[in-house]
Amino acid sequence: MAPTVLVGGTVVTVDADRRVLDPGAVAVGVDESHSDSSANRTQSDDADTIVAVGPRDELLADYPDAERMDLSEHVLLPGLVDSHGHAGHGLTKNLLEGGGNDWLDIVKEIYFEGSGTAFWRAEGRLAALERLRAGVTTSLSYVGSMPRVDDPKFADAAVTGYREFGLRHVVGVGPPDSLPAHCVDPDSGTETTVDLDHAMATTEAVVEELHGSADGRIQVAVAPSSLVPEMDADGSATAASVAQLRKVTELAGREDLALHAHAYEGEVAAAAAAKPEVLTERLSLAHCAGISAEEVALMAENDVAASHGPLTNAYVRNRFPVVEAMKQGVTVAVSTDGSAPDRSFDLLSQGRIAAQLQRAHHGDTSLLPAGRVLEAMTVDAAAALGLADKVGSLTPGKRADVVAVDRRSAKLGPALDSGLTVPRMVGYADGSDVSFVMVDGAVRLRDSEVVAPEAPPLETVLDDANEAARTAIERVDGADALEPHPDLWGAVRYGGETE
Repeated sequence: MAPTVLVGGTVVTVDADRRVLDPGAVAVGVDESHSDSSANRTQSDDADTIVAVGPRDELLADYPDAERMDLSEHVLLPGLVDSHGHAGHGLTKNLLEGGGNDWLDIVKEIYFEGSGTAFWRAEGRLAALERLRAGVTTSLSYVGSMPRVDDPKFADAAVTGYREFGLRHVVGVGPPDSLPAHCVDPDSGTETTVDLDHAMATTEAVVEELHGSADGRIQVAVAPSSLVPEMDADGSATAASVAQLRKVTELAGREDLALHAHAYEGEVAAAAAAKPEVLTERLSLAHCAGISAEEVALMAENDVAASHGPLTNAYVRNRFPVVEAMKQGVTVAVSTDGSAPDRSFDLLSQGRIAAQLQRAHHGDTSLLPAGRVLEAMTVDAAAALGLADKVGSLTPGKRADVVAVDRRSAKLGPALDSGLTVPRMVGYADGSDVSFVMVDGAVRLRDSEVVAPEAPPLETVLDDANEAARTAIERVDGADALEPHPDLWGAVRYGGETE
């Protein structure tokens, strides 16, 4: 069977040589005609693998009988990798607008007490569709703001949309903060008090049920809400935190799983002192707001990755030293932390925001070249999730995850030279410009139309999301969360201060 050739356009490989091919092409499928060991080709038994990447005329000559997909007016990129987000957030956008931490309180109540399987299924479909349309082919989401782990069925429901739309997804599940946690299942009326043992048992059940499912596209990360949820006055991990560190580290090691957690000031140092084995290349940490230079050094020394969300509330309150961490060798990914309370899954747009915030902080517009920013959303993000050997670049032997940006638009013109392609993509493109998506060799978006026979249509996704959100809000008596803030107009801040 001859490969399929995606005929570019410009191909931005983000491979080891960071090649930009103009024009270029990507061959996907089974290569029965070539068995050489050149850098551009690989032998594969899977129809979902990148077979070759190279100049367009060369690949067309090599595969004269291949099916061709014309993307000559596009820029081909590796599928984008969103290394940190939250299931549930798609149905809690803008609740209690301007309420600050009040939003965290109501979503915890919704996620732990007001949400049944219909909620998680509807939200997962909405989130998966949004990510697909934004060119995000691989993502991680906690099951909730903090993981909901009273029953594994909620994690299963939350990945429904990713299975149906054919995306690659990592389920983040593990102990929530403030154990024991009270959970209510509105489907059955069951009330559960979740302690550490219960949380770990549910996490193991989710691993057994979901890890490696959907032909390997669905994976599970052991993901406690916080790396160190409690610290003493002297900054040491409490006994409860040490017990959690031990259990999550052992489970991740035993099952060879990625580890993921939120981390803030002092937590990396506390974890290193209490359970140094947790700091390994399998660990990625979200936010890292407020961490010290010493903690950055610990991450660099132990190959711990960071997932930086430039629009997160955590970054507003306390910065993560992005440039400093990169200089020390920390793998830093840019992520969305989507999609609530006030952001989306449009990962492309987050890259330039991340760069501009660092440039403004340091007063240096030369920081974070466009190529480095794109790396943070592709190869480095894949490495943060332990998937560097599978996705993140257009490299022979990796999975065939490819997105194409249609450059026939006013904001992406003029097309002057291929040397400007990467800056143009990072500086101007966003998810609305993605018109083609392939995951594991299967086309999931073509001409901006979704190609997912197992997934429901947009109208059903939206209707189900509306119903599920309203039902959950009603269950927790949260109707006030839908009211506009009294200082929405005419004020310079929520809270009443006027001009």
